[in-house]
Amino acid sequence: MRFSDLKQVEVKVLAESKGVFGRNAGDKFTHHDGREYSIVQVIAFPDAQQGKFETPEDRDATIQQFEEEHSTKVEWVNNPARNMLAFGIAQLDDQDGGHVFWGKYLQQVGTDLMGSWANKQVPPGWSLATKGAQKMLAGYDPQNLIKTEQVFQGADSIINTVYNNAPDQVKEVFKEALQNLAQGKSQVVFPEMYEQQAAVRDYFGEIMQPIALMGGVIGGQADDARQALADGAEWRDCKVMWPMSMNAALCDSFMIAPNGSEIGISSKGGAGAAASAKNLHDAVVKLEKEGNTELLETVKYTADIVRTIATNDQRNGPIAVGKLLKVPNIDDTLNAEISKYIAAGKTDLEGMSQQATDLISDFAVKLETKGFNAGYALLSAASKTVAKVVNANPLFSKGAIGLLNQSSIIQVYTNIGKSGNDVVLKEFRAVYPPNFQGTVKLEGGKNYYSSRIGGKMAFNIK
Repeated sequence: MRFSDLKQVEVKVLAESKGVFGRNAGDKFTHHDGREYSIVQVIAFPDAQQGKFETPEDRDATIQQFEEEHSTKVEWVNNPARNMLAFGIAQLDDQDGGHVFWGKYLQQVGTDLMGSWANKQVPPGWSLATKGAQKMLAGYDPQNLIKTEQVFQGADSIINTVYNNAPDQVKEVFKEALQNLAQGKSQVVFPEMYEQQAAVRDYFGEIMQPIALMGGVIGGQADDARQALADGAEWRDCKVMWPMSMNAALCDSFMIAPNGSEIGISSKGGAGAAASAKNLHDAVVKLEKEGNTELLETVKYTADIVRTIATNDQRNGPIAVGKLLKVPNIDDTLNAEISKYIAAGKTDLEGMSQQATDLISDFAVKLETKGFNAGYALLSAASKTVAKVVNANPLFSKGAIGLLNQSSIIQVYTNIGKSGNDVVLKEFRAVYPPNFQGTVKLEGGKNYYSSRIGGKMAFNIK
């Protein structure tokens, strides 16, 4: 990449975003002091063909040359090790045309840089300004206040962890809220926090709900779940775990009963929630253990698909489902061609087999996509084709809803109100057995892109 490429900047869309290398041109980062800058472009040095510099000295000389040509200093988000022989630079501009340059040291540059520079790996005080990221800025979610997937025994250890990790201005407020819930008191107030009501409800609520169960604040159908799933054990005798993945589908926390059962707590309800193959596969396994052959036969079409996705890795899942359903053009031959192109870093559609050409011809392919790889593009086309076939059969959605409503999940809703500028907890409402409704669709394009794989085939409830 020539340095002059950064002198006269053309704003271009960097599609299929994941991390800084995949941000769209125009995506904004904000600083807590009020400054706002927008991504212009992100470039890796050296190019993918060279991969990395020969020595750290060569790398540093290139950085020095860059800084001299642009009369700037790069602000680095990590420290260089001797094996980090490549780097990326992001250019961001403010509304007046002022530039800042952020850099990250890398081990090497490959054909797929998506995910190699996380959105949170930015200089201190800066945050991505998407709608979801702004709500996350509050830091009231389990990822910030719990920070671990360790299993907690008892409310006190949870409360201490939250207190230690919480921002100073809310430490005492959160501590008092959780202590009240643990003691069975449902009167919880968050003084002067109404402007942050969404973060309190949607994120801190994920922490409050297990504590409220342990304190006996949530009854009704939550007690039905305790009898059915925990062999009647008290919630206070259960352990608690919060998954740290931001896309831990459906379940935001797990109560682990003395009998070993993992009971998922979903605070997202049904509409629009994301389901995973694991959610559905767990329900299939549950039915198998119970010997419920009648219901298994009713949901057989869905169960076969779910089992195939769950038991194959994310790379081979779409092909395996395609083979199961005998979808045209999706077979082992195509799979071998996909592997060949991924390994070679193929960046065009020239010379592909007729089978691959026929499959991908139904989709708009953008060769200019950042990190484009013909193998990933073919896999994405296969995933979308399979999803189209699956979603055309009404048996799939009907079976998926049936399976979700057999799962070991409690749906818990956090309802809040306002008193002046205070947030007031009104109630928690539990639903068990789960009452998922609507239509379940297999999301063929959600985790499969022309530049990367983001996870297994997923499902959405509409």
